[in-house]
Amino acid sequence: MKLTLVPFAILRELLPESALEQEVPEGTTATQLMHLLAQAHPEAEGILRVTRLAHEDEYMGRETLLQDGAEYCLIPPVSGGRGQWPVDSDQ
Repeated sequence: MKLTLVPFAILRELLPESALEQEVPEGTTATQLMHLLAQAHPEAEGILRVTRLAHEDEYMGRETLLQDGAEYCLIPPVSGGRGQWPVDSDQ
């Protein structure tokens, strides 16, 4: 099966352009894809372990089967900000 990957945040820098088109066996799950990526790109392994896969604006479960020809987003956790919302205007 052919998949298109769209990396977000730090994964845009860690994964080479060649990783954005993946050829995987029929029956590959979201978790298996992440393992394949981590094996091929060990420099991104740590962040891939905590990255979520999304398809058509929905996060996917770990055992969800991937679909031939589909586009998947790789969304790592992001942090930042002050930890409060809304921000008080006097601070």
